Amino acid sequence: MKKIAGKAPEVSSTVVRAISVINYLNDVSGPQGVSDISKGLGLSTTIVHRLLTTLKIEGMVFQDPRSKLYSLGAIFLDYANKILTEVPISPVIEPWLMSLRNDTGETVGFYMPTGQMRICVMEYESQQEIRRSVGMGNRLPIHVGASGRAILAFQSAELQGRVLATLPLDERKRLEQLLEDTRAQGYAINEEEITSNVAALSAPVFDKKRRVIGALSISGPLFRWNRDTMESHIAELLSATEEITNSL
Repeated sequence: MKKIAGKAPEVSSTVVRAISVINYLNDVSGPQGVSDISKGLGLSTTIVHRLLTTLKIEGMVFQDPRSKLYSLGAIFLDYANKILTEVPISPVIEPWLMSLRNDTGETVGFYMPTGQMRICVMEYESQQEIRRSVGMGNRLPIHVGASGRAILAFQSAELQGRVLATLPLDERKRLEQLLEDTRAQGYAINEEEITSNVAALSAPVFDKKRRVIGALSISGPLFRWNRDTMESHIAELLSATEEITNSL
């Protein structure tokens, strides 16, 4: 019998467009207007508005009643929580977060990449009165901060290129050098880069195929968590990330 070539799977253009809107809101920094999304995706404002209306009804996007701008809906925090509770990653990472927090006395968190952002998915706060806290579920740009660079430095050249393309030339060159340093050292340090008087030390975590899945970060007030103190804990942090990587 003559073989009949299988048909290509049918794809819903509406679903693809809706996903592209979600991905766009995930990749950019800050709430977006209909015209911003339309321009970014190359879709008409009519189509974008219709997609946003549907996504808003389903709780997948949130519209600020005053500014009328859109951002991802809180439902994605539920999705993230489900992933963390059902994928065997939390039981592997949490003991190390607690151990590092107790050894350093500072806040320890685990960040995962999400487009051109990173999200804090686990955090053990310092027990000291003055401490640094990001908060689980909070998102930050992936190109700033120690944990962002610890992730971005080991991501694809294509994603790095997209991130670098959004920056002015001088910032782009500086980030390229910082990413190169991070790859060479295996860790990243940030001193007051995001918040005044706050510093952080971070290193990447990989899966079995050596794909970066996140980063451990130790952060605290600069008067206590200074460069000398951070450097004295580099070996301990790298040992923890290696153990986690080998356990995943």
